Amino acid sequence: MRFPLLAYLTVACGCVVAVGGAFAAVHRPLTALALLGAAALAAELIEEPESARVREPVGPGVFRVASGVDIAAVIVLGPWRGALVAGAAALLARLVRGSWRHAAFQASAFALAALGAGYAFTIAGGHTGRLLLPDDIVPLTALAIVYLLISRGVLQLIGAGEALDPEFAAAAAETGLGAVLAILALGHPWDVLAVIPVALAVNRAHGRVRHSRQETLHALETFANIVDERDPSTYRHSIRVAQYVDELARALGLPYADIDRLRWAARLHDLGKVAVDASVLRKPGKLNPTEWGTMWRAPRLSGRLLRRFELSAAESRAVELHHERFDGRGYYGIPPEELPLASHFLIVADSYDAMRSDRAYRPGLTEEAALAEIARNVGTQFHPAVAKAFIAVQRGLDPYSALSAEEQEELRGSAAPTKLPVLPGAFDVREQPELAALGGLIAALAGVGLGANWLIAAGSVLLCGGLVLRATVRLRSARLRSKISATLADGTRDQVFERLASVLEHALDGDWAALVSWEEDGLGGRLEAERGQGPPERTLMSWLVREAESREELLAATADELSTPGDHVYVALPLRRENSALVGFVALRAGRLLPRYVRAALAASLDGIGLALADRPAAGDEQAGRLAS
Repeated sequence: MRFPLLAYLTVACGCVVAVGGAFAAVHRPLTALALLGAAALAAELIEEPESARVREPVGPGVFRVASGVDIAAVIVLGPWRGALVAGAAALLARLVRGSWRHAAFQASAFALAALGAGYAFTIAGGHTGRLLLPDDIVPLTALAIVYLLISRGVLQLIGAGEALDPEFAAAAAETGLGAVLAILALGHPWDVLAVIPVALAVNRAHGRVRHSRQETLHALETFANIVDERDPSTYRHSIRVAQYVDELARALGLPYADIDRLRWAARLHDLGKVAVDASVLRKPGKLNPTEWGTMWRAPRLSGRLLRRFELSAAESRAVELHHERFDGRGYYGIPPEELPLASHFLIVADSYDAMRSDRAYRPGLTEEAALAEIARNVGTQFHPAVAKAFIAVQRGLDPYSALSAEEQEELRGSAAPTKLPVLPGAFDVREQPELAALGGLIAALAGVGLGANWLIAAGSVLLCGGLVLRATVRLRSARLRSKISATLADGTRDQVFERLASVLEHALDGDWAALVSWEEDGLGGRLEAERGQGPPERTLMSWLVREAESREELLAATADELSTPGDHVYVALPLRRENSALVGFVALRAGRLLPRYVRAALAASLDGIGLALADRPAAGDEQAGRLAS
């Protein structure tokens, strides 16, 4: 790997800092310097090597115990000696593991970060050798921000040549550890020993979480490889698609998190083909309706599988829709305004690799022929901006040179981190009366300890209010359960649905309800009855497919997830037979997340609702089942 000029300049600056730190340490007490240096070196040695880390689509940032020690050294020793500790420890630990150039560069990055953070601490009002909280919270915050931006900035922007991903959560934890270490070291340097077991335990726990996530990714990756290997014409297909998507995302300058999630979505986009017979995948001729049905369901199954994992849930919809078209004539007929931009990255990369690959019924196209085919289908099959950028990247050009100003802005907007939506009302304190009561109890106890009568009074009021709210929730839930039970008493299936929908719409201030029957393979359903005007049926089914195997008793989604206007919430109640087989849903639309008393009433009534509304097998089928048993 070529070492850039800026990296050499960073190493030169690091050498200057090391010399300055050595001069600053002359004729100064060595106890704190030696102990913090030993702690920093030990912390660096227990860190996971960068080469062993797997880039994940989502998840916690890399927490470094060594960064906490660096921060403590800066507070206790000052900018220059703290930088000496940080740089020397990083250098010695990395020389054991890799080349001197990378060791010197990374050590220089941490030394410069420590130096800058030390000066930020003093400029913001802090004093070397002292940390008093909460008085020094502003200097400590300034120290943390500067250390974070310099260390991550140098390593990511200069070292990796990628966009800055600051990882604020991990940085906050490192700062907290550094503050604790500094307070202990300022009391007496040997007091730091008391926190070492805790730091080691935190580091080990964090490492286990990351390894668990990596093992999950590797397992999913293995399934993707199995799918690719079932058909010789698609061998290593998902690897190549992931590479194309990665190249495009990097060329567009997207942040780390976006590059990772797009690459892994591409790597796992064909998981649903695991349910397709290998003979269908290899068939040279036209598929019959049954065979086409299994292929048609595969993208939905891919989305359904990925939705179950936190690290891939955010991109499950993009994966599900990777066979759609910009003109709305894809597998599921999803209009372009409902397609997430991430899906267009997968669509163009997947199509390009398919065109380049040999098939039983045709040879693969050349690179230029495949790119020309993409260009011919811009605006019909492919998103214009994504397709133009992809073609430019494959030809070795700057993707932004091929785009208009509006198209550039659209793709830059795709760099916004993908987050699972927050349901309206999810953080309403009225829906969590226990937390209000416990918060009041904590405040009252704190008031007793501090001798603050006003805090005791405020906490007591909050405690009583929380208890009253809890009692109210239980009473309203019992009343609604009685109403629901009455709707299930007798009548036909349609009559029961009408009565139940009326009760729930009144309780939720809703304006739409639907009864959905579900297919046995779990990859689709159809509307049987509907009250009001709801979302398009294909959009509703797409959501239910992704969530059908959720562990949640009640499924919920925002309007954005179903690509409908407004701030309302969609809710689905699974309907199950006595054998727990999923046979349908009752879907509702409400103005906000279901109130707690409604959720409690529905959860307690799910079995009864399922038995009343589940479409029972025909009598002949039941008799056949009894004879078979």
